[in-house]
Amino acid sequence: MSTDELLWYASIYGWMLCTGIGLPPVPEEAGILYAAGLNAVHPEVWWPFAWLATSLGILSADLILYGIGRRFGTRLFEYRWVQRFLKKERRQRLEGRFQQHGFKLLMLARFLPPLRTGVFLIAGASRYSLVKFILADVIYGIFGVGLFFLFGSFMIGLIEHVRHWFNQPWIYLVAVPLALYALYRYFRFQSARENSPVPQAPISIAEGTAGSAPAGEPLTEPAAAPAAKAEAEALFGE
Repeated sequence: MSTDELLWYASIYGWMLCTGIGLPPVPEEAGILYAAGLNAVHPEVWWPFAWLATSLGILSADLILYGIGRRFGTRLFEYRWVQRFLKKERRQRLEGRFQQHGFKLLMLARFLPPLRTGVFLIAGASRYSLVKFILADVIYGIFGVGLFFLFGSFMIGLIEHVRHWFNQPWIYLVAVPLALYALYRYFRFQSARENSPVPQAPISIAEGTAGSAPAGEPLTEPAAAPAAKAEAEALFGE
């Protein structure tokens, strides 16, 4: 393997690690499309290694977020910089879902960009099983990344054919902004959906019951229970 190839794979891993953590604040899918683009336009970049570098970058970023949550616990959610992207209402909503659907939520959050960081921090703060956490990441690395990777490679390959057909490099000046705009609209749509008003969530599973509710009181808001149940059934198909 040449030095250039190693640098390409390292750039894929580094890009996925940074976007997974949120630096820069762009959708993780943009990084997958970057890896797919390298595979499509650089024959020396072998797709299994590009796929592996993508998945390892995602796994590393998620483990960092999980570790931060596990290290600081519920104190983490008191910091202003955390509250800026994980407001109290959203955190309560996520914790309510995580209590009953931990593994499912870890999988679902992958396809809902606004949820990812918060879910992984909550998983660490609540000391969710590390084995199950890694298993969810491995499943996504195989199937989820594979889906985006193959679709991205196909689309970029198609753009390359069109470019050669018309012999005009400006095709990329049109296609790339359109792809980025589509990702942006997807992110905004999911953000609006997650920020919509919801019933009061159950008591924090990260904080536990001690000090969260008076002795003998229920851990959920009875008045919100029917609406919360209906929302969970609609979301998870149960």
